[in-house]
Amino acid sequence: SVLLKQARSAKSLIQKHRPDRVIVLGGDCGVELAPFAYLNEKYDGDTALLWVDLHPDVSIPEDWPNHHAHVLANLMGIGDKEFVAEVPRPFKPEQVLFVGLNDMMEALHSKPLQNMKFDIATPDDIEEDSSKVLQWLDSRKPSKVIVHFDLDVLDLREYRSLLIANPDTYDEMVGKAPKASSIETIIRVLQDVAKAHDVAGLGITEHFPWDAYNLQNMLQRLPLLGDINKKDKAPFNWIF
Repeated sequence: SVLLKQARSAKSLIQKHRPDRVIVLGGDCGVELAPFAYLNEKYDGDTALLWVDLHPDVSIPEDWPNHHAHVLANLMGIGDKEFVAEVPRPFKPEQVLFVGLNDMMEALHSKPLQNMKFDIATPDDIEEDSSKVLQWLDSRKPSKVIVHFDLDVLDLREYRSLLIANPDTYDEMVGKAPKASSIETIIRVLQDVAKAHDVAGLGITEHFPWDAYNLQNMLQRLPLLGDINKKDKAPFNWIF
């Protein structure tokens, strides 16, 4: 109910201003439901959606409990009926290219999706150049491109401001993490896309700055700055 309220609030603000382009700074991936649905409706489905993410985010409630992993399914008209109702013009599978996808691939084969064909550019496909992404866009010639950029598509060894990079479990997570992309690789891909196509939407999600969180915790408990009797840390969401 909280997430639906937030999505509807965002939708109301967007409809009030009717922008031609939208930038979204998350939050988790679910924050893109309203703005991306708006852009696809505004441009009559003549869009391409680059899902730049280590994960496909097409899970359904029966398989995964947390909405951040459902949002692309919702944008395609699949999943919880209340979230799907917030998408007036669902994206078609042929509008979507996964970029950097390399984890939770089994979600692409759930029952609602099993007959859909999805295009994927893996971390290996984009490591040397952006040709696979550009060729895919050139074959579709959309009037607008929408980019979802989940920061977890970046290599955990290079970029650590992610929830899974908890310092207490970091070494374990690095050892288990699948291959991801470098910062420079993703920058190059998105620059190349923007040079050749009209980007109307950009969402950047899943930022969690552990150093800032730990600094805040420390300052709140130091003499002159905080409470020297404070023992507890600020809470954070650790539900995946």
